Amino acid sequence: MGYIEIADVTLQMIIDAGIILPGTSVYNSVDENIVGVLNEDGSITLDINGQLKNFPYPSGAARAIVNLSVNGWIFWKIKENNLFNTLKHYKDLYLKLNPLKNKI
Repeated sequence: MGYIEIADVTLQMIIDAGIILPGTSVYNSVDENIVGVLNEDGSITLDINGQLKNFPYPSGAARAIVNLSVNGWIFWKIKENNLFNTLKHYKDLYLKLNPLKNKI
């Protein structure tokens, strides 16, 4: 039996709400040379060793870099007004704007 990851809030939901735009760059604190791009479907595309790889969830994209299980919502950051905010910041904003999602 395989593991299926089910998210309560997805990046696609946050993008669909207009909180983050597709094409936004995401940064990490481990390797400044690796920058991801958010896609319209909420996935993250990374250029790893010259190969573009698409990851449906932030944690999977983070795992591809550090080879460890990490929380992608905290690992990835977006630069906005010269500040870096974690994806969790945008998830929390989404939940604040959509309080019923907290009840799921």
